[in-house]
Amino acid sequence: MTNQVSASAGGLWLHVDINSYFATLLQQEVPSLRGKPIAVVKDAGRTCVIAASKEAKLYGVRTGSRLHEARQRCPEILALPANFSQYLSATKQLKTLFESLAPDVEIFSLDEAFIWHYPLRRLYPDPLVFGTIIQNRIRQVLGSWVSANVGIGPNRFLAKVSSETSPKGSVSLVNEDNRDALLASVSFADVCGIGPRLERRLRRIGVTVPYQLNFIEDVVLERFFGPYWSKQLRKMGQGEEPDLLQRIDALEHMKSVGRSITGYHLCDDEAIIRRVFYNLVAEVIYKVRKMNLAGRLVSVALMGHSGLYWSDHVTLKRYIRHTSEMFDIVYRQLYRSWERDFPIIKFMVRLSLLKPWDETPKEWFPDWWQQEKIAVAIDKLTTKYGLFTVTSGVFAGTGKEAIIRPEVTGFLGDKNFQFME
Repeated sequence: MTNQVSASAGGLWLHVDINSYFATLLQQEVPSLRGKPIAVVKDAGRTCVIAASKEAKLYGVRTGSRLHEARQRCPEILALPANFSQYLSATKQLKTLFESLAPDVEIFSLDEAFIWHYPLRRLYPDPLVFGTIIQNRIRQVLGSWVSANVGIGPNRFLAKVSSETSPKGSVSLVNEDNRDALLASVSFADVCGIGPRLERRLRRIGVTVPYQLNFIEDVVLERFFGPYWSKQLRKMGQGEEPDLLQRIDALEHMKSVGRSITGYHLCDDEAIIRRVFYNLVAEVIYKVRKMNLAGRLVSVALMGHSGLYWSDHVTLKRYIRHTSEMFDIVYRQLYRSWERDFPIIKFMVRLSLLKPWDETPKEWFPDWWQQEKIAVAIDKLTTKYGLFTVTSGVFAGTGKEAIIRPEVTGFLGDKNFQFME
C-alpha cells in the first residue's frame, strides 16, 4: 500500500512480526541452510515442530505439526534443534533497536512487538514509511536474511491481524476503508487468542471469520461462550481491542512464575520424578528471587498419554521464596497425595499470588532465616556462574545432562524476568 496517512487520522499502532523467527535466525547464522525447508524442534529426538521456515511452510508444514507428517509433506525437510539462547539474544537486540526508534514499545513475544506511532507523527508523518525503516533496521541488526511484516492499525488487534495475514516482508495498513473486508476474510487461526478449541466451537454456530460475529445476538454469544468470551468475541468482530492484548508491560510485577517440561518417554521412575520436580522448582524460585518477589499459591499438574491429567494446588498463609519450601509442598505434600494413576510425560509447577518481598510479612523462625542466608549465598554464585552451579543431592549420581536447563517460550510470558537489567 502507498497511500499516506496523515497525523490527523488519529493514533496508530505498528505490529512488527519477524518472519519464521526460529528458522530464519538459524538460516542467517548458517548460510548453507538458506532457501531450504527447515523444521525446528525443541531438541534432538523431539517429534513436534515448534517452528517452520518460510520454505517449509510452502509445503504446509506448520507449528504443531508432527515431524513424520512434515517429512511426508516435504521429504527433504531438515529437522534442527532450537537454540533458545540465540533467540532471546536476538529479541533483546530487537528491543534495543525498537526503543531507539520510538518511546513507546511493547515486546509481545520473542518475535513480535507493538510500537505506538503517535509520538512520532511529526518525525514520520507516513507510518508506512516508518514501517519500511523498521524493516531495514532489523536487517542491519540481525542480518540480511531476516525479514519482517509490519501491520499498522488504529489498535493493536487490527495491526496484528494485518501483519499476520499480509505477504511476507510487507508493510500493510488497516483503516476504515478496508477494516471490514479484512475481518470478513481472516481465518480465526490468524486471530490472537483464538485457539483450536474455541475455533471449533465458533464453527458449530456457523462462524468462521470475525466479521460474522456482528450478526450473532449478544444473548446467543453469551449462551455459547459465557459472559467473558462473549464480550471478547464481540470486540473482535467489531475490530476493537480485546482484553487479552492489554498491556502486560503496565503490570508492576509478575503475578506468577511457572515452568513445565515434556519428556521423551512416559516416566514411572520415582527417582526421576523427584529430580524433575526439584529441577523445575529450583528454576521457578530462581526467577522469583531475582525479581525480589515471594508467592503463596503453589500449583502442580501432570499429564500422561491419551490426555490423562492430574493437578492440585494449595494456597498458603505465608509467602515463600526458597527452593526447599516449594519443593516440600510440590513433591511431598501435593504429589505424594496423588495415587499415581498413570505414568507421566509432562510436568508443570507454578508459584502464584506473587508480591514484592519488601511488602510481605517476614518470618521470625531462626530456621527460616538460616535458609535465607544459604539462599542469598547461592544467589551470588548463580549470578556469577549461572543457574545450577550449586545443585542439590537430588542430582547425586547423575551427570550435567540430567539437569533441565531454562528455556524461553515463544510467547515470552516471563518477559519481566528476561528483560531485567
